[in-house]
Amino acid sequence: MMLSPEQLLNQYWGYSSFRPPQKGIIDALISGKDALAILPTGSGKSLCYQVPGLFKEGICVVISPLVALMEDQVNDLLGRNIKAVALTGPQSPDELTRIFDLFRHGGYKFLYIAPERLKHELVLDFLKSIHVNFWAVDEAHCIAQWGFDFRPAYQQLTVLRELHPEVPILALTGTATQEITAEIIHALALKKPEMFSRSLIKDNIQLLIEQREDVQARIIAIAKAQKGSGIVYVPTRKLSESFASSLKSAGLDCAFFHGGMDQKHKQQRLQNWLSRPAQIMVATSAFGMGINHPGVRFVIHTFIPDAIESYIQEIGRAGRDGLPAQAWLIYHRQDIDQFKRRKSNQLLNPEDIKQFYRHLCNYYQIAYGEGQGKSFGLPIGDFCNTYQLNPTKAVAALNILDRIGIIALKHQYGSKTRLQFIADNEVLNQALEHHPGMGLIGRNILRIYGGVFQGKIAIDLYQLARKTGVSIEQIKEALLWMEQQDLVDLEHLQTDIQLTFLLPREDARSINPHTELIQRHAQRVVMQQRDVLALVGQADGCIKQSLARYFGQSLSTDCGQCSNCLKKKKQTSRNASDAIAELIINLLKDQSLTIAELRENITFDQEDVDAVLTYLHNEQKIEVDAVNRYYLK
Repeated sequence: MMLSPEQLLNQYWGYSSFRPPQKGIIDALISGKDALAILPTGSGKSLCYQVPGLFKEGICVVISPLVALMEDQVNDLLGRNIKAVALTGPQSPDELTRIFDLFRHGGYKFLYIAPERLKHELVLDFLKSIHVNFWAVDEAHCIAQWGFDFRPAYQQLTVLRELHPEVPILALTGTATQEITAEIIHALALKKPEMFSRSLIKDNIQLLIEQREDVQARIIAIAKAQKGSGIVYVPTRKLSESFASSLKSAGLDCAFFHGGMDQKHKQQRLQNWLSRPAQIMVATSAFGMGINHPGVRFVIHTFIPDAIESYIQEIGRAGRDGLPAQAWLIYHRQDIDQFKRRKSNQLLNPEDIKQFYRHLCNYYQIAYGEGQGKSFGLPIGDFCNTYQLNPTKAVAALNILDRIGIIALKHQYGSKTRLQFIADNEVLNQALEHHPGMGLIGRNILRIYGGVFQGKIAIDLYQLARKTGVSIEQIKEALLWMEQQDLVDLEHLQTDIQLTFLLPREDARSINPHTELIQRHAQRVVMQQRDVLALVGQADGCIKQSLARYFGQSLSTDCGQCSNCLKKKKQTSRNASDAIAELIINLLKDQSLTIAELRENITFDQEDVDAVLTYLHNEQKIEVDAVNRYYLK
């Protein structure tokens, strides 16, 4: 006998009932309808496709941009005796064939794949050949071309409808404006989708915004007052390390996390944070989607966020267990100007992009009509110095070229190097003279970089390669040899960016077809700046109400727990206290009265009257006689 969705929920997950709107989404899919669900972090989005995926014959295919999230979900399903696989690594054709056989003959129900895999012919052929019961597109806002978190590979998802035209598609996201919602529906070719949403700002989270001169001291005070784990978001890698150091010095259990760390250290930091109930993670936005920690009691932003959507996603990591949590935005007045400069540097027109693309091609000496498929590590500092470019603008231009499909960016690739010469001059010179190849590299380092005897200095391998005419790999071998000879103290670190040219170089002709998209991006940057400044500068009115309107939602009443609502409550309470005090003074001008008589003559809440009486007595403005009657002093 087939189990109902409720029975499956109870048997595999141990829950007795669904949370709204999970059941509605499941019913829509089972009845063959497409659905789009906009639900806050921690709403149980995965159950919306996992339960119907079990209920219906066939295989549920889940598209997700995050390897860690896919692996977590697969491990969770396997732990519940539900067969699932994630395609996360560079599997060979033989490995893919073996995995596909598990679905054809082994009773596997869930296949998790990254959107990039939809370019692979073997994967597409397999997906076309099997019985897919549902497509689930997680983090669907990534499909919106000029949304805050666009992923170019999500543009491939149009193929889902082509592979199986009648199979229902569920698009899931934690945040989407009406504009982005419309873009998701169009891009996925959803057919009259059932729409589901919950308030994106959870009821259990207080939203608190403060402008402070003493930002770091305020954050330490907030963190010390909390019980439980927290995240402190900072704008730069350097600040993540310095803030973490300050919090540690203040006696707090703290670590830092940023995009410059290698994958091994990132994983270690994440696991430590997940397992220690009171640890604070100071992080850049690299500490992103897929973090599943139910006990986060607070999230603090120490800067003005780039976009409302990213801000909502980041604060949504607090209070996933439904218990009270706080989201603080603590900023210095100078942060306003820094934010405006940051957004200004993201404001690029088609001519800016053409010029940047020419610089990029010239930097790697790519001839006209060539370069397609070539990959390079990008030393962003040297590149910007070479062409006198603002680094923020350069990164914005790289992201635009990535989005329009001119280049493909990868992060966490390659290595950068820091070294210090530790041998004395005589020993060093002898070693370099006896090995001319090493001498060429060593002497160029000495010529280019001052202070390499005094301390470790970052060495740009790409600049060194151009100066010497020696390949990067040969330079690395030479440096390792110098280390083995005790000539240098060497340190390899992860770099940030690798890029691949996807098209032959054609300069303006490469960019011109994308003029409209680049202009749309500029408009979106302007709107982002306007919306974020409006949020930060909102002096009155419920902040949660404003955010709900931004996402096309509505709250029937003020939240009562954001900065502005609390300020209003405090003001109302103060006004009431002043009114009660005035009434008491007037009543006692001509007579003394008992507390019961005062309460009868004052229509305010009894507790408020008692509190004001106590205050006036403590301030010696009224006294109590021997028979407990109040009188004016």
